[in-house]
Amino acid sequence: MGFLSKIFNNDEEFSEVRVDREVLDSVIYYAKKAYPMEFLAFFDGEIIDNILYITGLLFVPGETCETGAVVHTELIPMTTKYWGSVHSHPGPSASPSDADLNTFSRNGYFHMIVCLPYSLETFKAYDRYGNPQDYTVGDYGYLVEDNIDEFFDEDDVLNDSDEFKPGLLDEADDEFFKTEDTFVDHYKEFEENQLDKARPVIRIELNPDGSVKRVVREFKK
Repeated sequence: MGFLSKIFNNDEEFSEVRVDREVLDSVIYYAKKAYPMEFLAFFDGEIIDNILYITGLLFVPGETCETGAVVHTELIPMTTKYWGSVHSHPGPSASPSDADLNTFSRNGYFHMIVCLPYSLETFKAYDRYGNPQDYTVGDYGYLVEDNIDEFFDEDDVLNDSDEFKPGLLDEADDEFFKTEDTFVDHYKEFEENQLDKARPVIRIELNPDGSVKRVVREFKK
């Protein structure tokens, strides 16, 4: 279903949403890294010709757990515009909870939830009222590339003739990055457990005349 929304009281309207595939790939990546906790971020983008393009993610400090996520939206600069939110559910449902609906109503107009097993097929989109929302997935990264000059000063970019000078990190930073990585990939454990589970198999036995003799349901790994 289509919709027409006014954003931020600036008479900015859009009737269609297009989401860059790399944004969704990033959400899948972070959702798997966060599992079994929830992952939450906000959508960056712009409106062009009455179409809202979602081209990036905005990360805000917060806390997450297996049943929800809290972000400190008060830390978002007043000049930063975001169009909605996206978060993961560490379960098989992408339906919004009451807390999700509250987040939707206060943080933009286009929202997405991705559930297990975290893939492009398990995303669901909603408007600010929790109604299912259509969207198109495509390659819209060129919109960001076209605006890259807005984020970088030519004087800040290293040229081939420039020499990278050490000293960016002090000794304390060096010791931090030498710390052994203790990250546990819980999502990989989830995938392996899914493969280990017994799967139902239907075995059909036939009579000599080709008729069905009996149907047996078995469980095999």
